[in-house]
Amino acid sequence: CIRDRAQKEPKEASNEDDSASMATSKVARVTPDQRNDQRKDIAQYLENSLTEVITLTALEEEFDVYYHSADEKEPLGSLLFFPDERTHADWPVNLNPLRTGLTRHKWQTAVISLPTTQLPALPERSVYTNDTPASSAAATTDDAQAQPAGSDPDSSQGNETAENTDADSKTMNEIIAARATATAAMLKEKSDVLIITGIGQGATWATAFALNLPPSDLENTRLLLINPMQSEDISSPKLNELIGQLKVDTFDIYTPIKKNNRNTINQALARKRAANQSDIENYSQIKAPKRAWQSVGNDWLYRKVRGLLKNKVEKMLAQKEEE
Repeated sequence: CIRDRAQKEPKEASNEDDSASMATSKVARVTPDQRNDQRKDIAQYLENSLTEVITLTALEEEFDVYYHSADEKEPLGSLLFFPDERTHADWPVNLNPLRTGLTRHKWQTAVISLPTTQLPALPERSVYTNDTPASSAAATTDDAQAQPAGSDPDSSQGNETAENTDADSKTMNEIIAARATATAAMLKEKSDVLIITGIGQGATWATAFALNLPPSDLENTRLLLINPMQSEDISSPKLNELIGQLKVDTFDIYTPIKKNNRNTINQALARKRAANQSDIENYSQIKAPKRAWQSVGNDWLYRKVRGLLKNKVEKMLAQKEEE
């Protein structure tokens, strides 16, 4: 028995030392960047394809552009895609068939990768508490008077750090605008004709970018909205308000949505009204079947976009060459 006790005591002591060391050591928690991991997976997936993964820099931060050259040396123009925030830059529904298929008709394409969407913070849950005893209330009052206003008793540098972080951070609106500007500059090295294309929530960012174009670019630029939706990011501007300020010709492919509530705004009609009040010379809405936003509707959407480019853009380019 004495021998058994002697053998057990060192083990118990070592367990206490291990638990004490684990309690004192702090492990830094790293938040996973799902958007960055997704970007790496897509780049690896496209390694053996005709798509070039080009790394550009905007706001001192690198980002990927998924570029697909036209089948001919001199392209007719470029399509700059803003993908839906809820998907990715090579989404098989809508996006991939367009960015790869249109290159067979002398168009080069590029898709910018988006940063992580910042959703509105959830409101804090209120906690029910009983009335505070008089003694506790007095102690709390004394502590509050002892602390300077706005100070943190745990860290005197907490507020300063938070302010520096907020000052250095960039909104999604600023990041996407910078990335789109860098990508458009790359595309214009081969052609001045640019079709800014926004899919789903990406239509918000595509419209915001088109709104800030210099007047000299308006003649050779068109805006294409595919199933346009309002972005959910906290920094996103209102899509309908943006359309009301546009000056570039716009195509709006949408599906009418029937609402049971009569007070619900018809978003397609709201966009049309905003366009009528803007300086847009041509704003065309094209109705699409519901299947257009599913994989079975890829062919329909591809043919429709191809027809728009052929009849509304390529003919204009041919007339300019004749003149």
